[in-house]
Amino acid sequence: METIIQKALKLLLDKYGAPYDCVTVVEENSHYRASIETPDPARLIGRNGTLLNALQIILKNILWKQNEEKAFVTLDVDGYRQDQYERIYQKVESSIDMMKERNLSEIKLNPMKPFLRRLVHLWVAENYPELTTDSVGEGRQRAVRIHYK
Repeated sequence: METIIQKALKLLLDKYGAPYDCVTVVEENSHYRASIETPDPARLIGRNGTLLNALQIILKNILWKQNEEKAFVTLDVDGYRQDQYERIYQKVESSIDMMKERNLSEIKLNPMKPFLRRLVHLWVAENYPELTTDSVGEGRQRAVRIHYK
């Protein structure tokens, strides 16, 4: 699957006319992480990552059409997404520290997209075994709530 993702991504980049130095794909627990190194990252990331998100959706659709199975793929350009995740983890960590300092039973984070909420759920479960998370709210106002077990 890694080779298929890599070929599809290179074809997509060539059609888009985007320069790139390297495309790598790694699999981790049935989740594929594709990374692009490029001399012009802004061209592939777009404003607030909108183009990167669009490229990721197109890549997933290409893979689904070729293999008739959904692949869980995350696309990153020059570490942009990883930096974004690290910033989110730092915000969550400081929110948890504040919750503990103030002796609060729970804390609600700002609304975020489903994929980012999933990352927060997994990260909190892995790093704070005494805490649990759930999602609250509707639509664009859906947010993660962190509380004690």
